[in-house]
Amino acid sequence: MGWVRAVLAAAAAAVALAGCGGPVEQGTAAPVLSGPVYPTAGAVEVSPTSTGEAPGRDDHGDERAPVAPPPAAQAPRVAAAFAAAWARPDLPTEVWWQRVAPHCEEGFARALRTVDPAQVPARRVTGRPAATRAPKGGAAVYEVPTDAGTLTVTLAAVNGRWVVTGNDFVRAVQ
Repeated sequence: MGWVRAVLAAAAAAVALAGCGGPVEQGTAAPVLSGPVYPTAGAVEVSPTSTGEAPGRDDHGDERAPVAPPPAAQAPRVAAAFAAAWARPDLPTEVWWQRVAPHCEEGFARALRTVDPAQVPARRVTGRPAATRAPKGGAAVYEVPTDAGTLTVTLAAVNGRWVVTGNDFVRAVQ
């Protein structure tokens, strides 16, 4: 309905301005508008931008070039490295965090600052990561066996590398 108001406002402005041109000579006819008052589907033509991109996109050049996704083979290595760093309750808090953080997405690394490593139940990794969601579409999930249960590691492809975005732990039944 906004375009209807715009068309009516433009028509009203044209009529008002037509009367501002000074005296009209006798015998001169006022211009007559012909055609529909409202635009028809064929009357509006939208042309692509000069770069061929969709209208509304930011074309100021501040977008970063797309980054190639990381190789899928790197995902289990990141899960294993994170698990090995995580399963160290013997380390001081700051040292523990410095070892897990490089494998993590920035926000998750910040969240891990609140973890007391002394409360981590596992002391060591006992096997290889097993994919429960194979790397595809920029996401992967691995289960890593430890001496106290199973660590689930969630990964995402960020800026061309696999990073940990979350973890969960299920204690082994004894």
